[in-house]
Amino acid sequence: MIKKFNSIYKLLPGILIFSVSTAAAQTGFFTPNPVHPLQIDAAKDNGAAPDATKLSNDVVATIDGKLGVGVLNPVTKVDLRSPDNKGIVGLGTSTQTPAVAGAGAIRYNAGGFLEYSDGEQWIALPLAPPTKALVNASNSTSQNITTGTSTYITGWTETVDVGNNFNNNDTFTAPRDGFYLVSFSITLASGNIPKNTFIETAIESSQVTDNIPIYKTVNSYPAFQAGAVSNYISGNCNAIFNLKKDDTIKFSVKHNIGSTRSILNDGKLNNLSISEL
Repeated sequence: MIKKFNSIYKLLPGILIFSVSTAAAQTGFFTPNPVHPLQIDAAKDNGAAPDATKLSNDVVATIDGKLGVGVLNPVTKVDLRSPDNKGIVGLGTSTQTPAVAGAGAIRYNAGGFLEYSDGEQWIALPLAPPTKALVNASNSTSQNITTGTSTYITGWTETVDVGNNFNNNDTFTAPRDGFYLVSFSITLASGNIPKNTFIETAIESSQVTDNIPIYKTVNSYPAFQAGAVSNYISGNCNAIFNLKKDDTIKFSVKHNIGSTRSILNDGKLNNLSISEL
């Protein structure tokens, strides 16, 4: 009889442990409603309905082994992208060999830079930022601009193209997200200028989100002049664009002079420049 009770007592802790681990699908510390297998509210401020600010001091471990620090739903193995913009990783120095640390390890070098291991050696990460895009180009092509039609300008001759981002001599492609300062000027060959006409110059980007996609300027020739006037007509436009990688910029001209007019064959009067800020 005593032996039977001893067996029951030995079995009871196992039953209790199994019961607890099965019932507690989520474990929360200082938070009443954990949403992951483990959630710790370090500031003890979640309450019943925590907002993003309160969750920014939480630590969670998900069912698929992801760790979120200040992030309720991490999408990488370790995710620190909290809404309080404090997701910084502090790296220290290390005397481990690159072989022991393994490929992909990162450490801080007391010389003031970061290094990564390829499994065989510590390699310094580059300190210099990527070279910013810069384009200068002129145009002497005598391209025809039909009246009443917006025409993209082609045939530019590059004098500078840092990064080779000006494609097919007519389209700039942004190498990375950022702001770009753009300037464009054009002059059409001399000819008759009817009254109440205009020339429109435009710089157009493919990006429409958080950006003004097209800038235009108009030079007009109203009806106050006496008689017919013959002269050059010209226009210019300047803009700053907020572009994403691979967004494009193109240049166009439109006029309503009544007849086709060609670009003046003088590259000094037809120019564009693009500078990544």
